Amino acid sequence: MKRMGEKDRKVRSDKKVDVKPTMSLELKDLLYHFAHLSEEPVKDAAQRLIEKAVTHELIIASIRKWFRRDYHRPNTITAGYSDRPKLKITMKGETGKVTIKFPQESYDTLCNLAHALDITPTSTAAVLIKMTLYNKDFMDEYIRFYLRHLEPRKIEAINKLLKL
Repeated sequence: MKRMGEKDRKVRSDKKVDVKPTMSLELKDLLYHFAHLSEEPVKDAAQRLIEKAVTHELIIASIRKWFRRDYHRPNTITAGYSDRPKLKITMKGETGKVTIKFPQESYDTLCNLAHALDITPTSTAAVLIKMTLYNKDFMDEYIRFYLRHLEPRKIEAINKLLKL
């Protein structure tokens, strides 16, 4: 409750939004190993994977069958149908969370995809991490474009880790 004479606190214009997806420990370990080999913090690696995945044709094509609402991305609209079965996310064994911080614009894009899938942004983030790390073509492109600065032995280790 605000006292008389108190002013509202200012909110940073570049404030980031926390998303804490729950995933299997196997997927979490894979993400941590990938981030380590990529020489970047887990939160940054996960953020970049998700930011690229929300508009990437390969990833959208693989999750399109669960769209219950229309999904708009640059120059493309993917139709959703409300009679499609809802995406059910089940995880075997123990689970863990990863904290990812998104700029507001990236978070809004993630929310748009979550709306199309009719699931939460947190669940959508977990789905995207899984879809990216297990999609050979996406990861080949990602490594060539974003990790080209790494030594060849590191890239080879990433390929071995992801079984590319």
